[in-house]
Amino acid sequence: MNDIKALCKVYLINMLSNKFVFVFNLLLPTLYFLYQNGKYWTRPAVTFSQSTNLIISYFWAYIIMVTILNNVIVAMIAQRENGFYKQLFFIVGSKWKILIANFLVQLAVLNGELIIFNVVVMTIFHNWHISLVLAGMLSATIVAVPVALISSLLFLLKVKIESINILVSILLFGLFALINLPESGSISHTLSLLNPITYTVETSFQTLSLFFNHTFDHSMILIWVLVTIIYGFFGWFGTSKLSVHSIIDRA
Repeated sequence: MNDIKALCKVYLINMLSNKFVFVFNLLLPTLYFLYQNGKYWTRPAVTFSQSTNLIISYFWAYIIMVTILNNVIVAMIAQRENGFYKQLFFIVGSKWKILIANFLVQLAVLNGELIIFNVVVMTIFHNWHISLVLAGMLSATIVAVPVALISSLLFLLKVKIESINILVSILLFGLFALINLPESGSISHTLSLLNPITYTVETSFQTLSLFFNHTFDHSMILIWVLVTIIYGFFGWFGTSKLSVHSIIDRA
């Protein structure tokens, strides 16, 4: 436990030294939300209806996915390539302690980003409701681990750090392009949830519906659990293959 606390301090300091990632994680989606919904500045209070909740869910999904990819997965790959991960591994002797410490710090950062974004949403909509903040934190906490696990499959790629950011950008574009594919039946719904963007949108939407509309789609619970287990399996596999040696060392 002491090792994890010490590593959390290291990752917190490291994260604060790289503030540029917040441009992609938080600033861009917030500015786009303001652009799309600036008209509500001069209108009456907007209620958190099902349609409004769905819109918010998409923005949450972007913030959650990009934060985990940039701050957890890509950051860990970069640390592997520059030798920082190897140094920490030799000190603490466990990759899991390193991964857990980094994840905990980034989860705190993610919740902070969502709180800021939700404050902007409530300001634009003239509707201040603590349930929005609580729903955002709960959604992030629920999906962060499964999304991080499925994203850890990127550890398997023998791609140099110079190319990983381009690859992640292409991956995000593809995942967002796939979220609007038509669904028919439980099988197609299950397959659609294998897209982590869809998985995050669906979880966020159900959480918002529970908080604001007191409704919940009970039919999706079994499918959601099944997909989460699949994420866990692939995550365990991807993480187990994370080596302390960089691509250059193995070339």
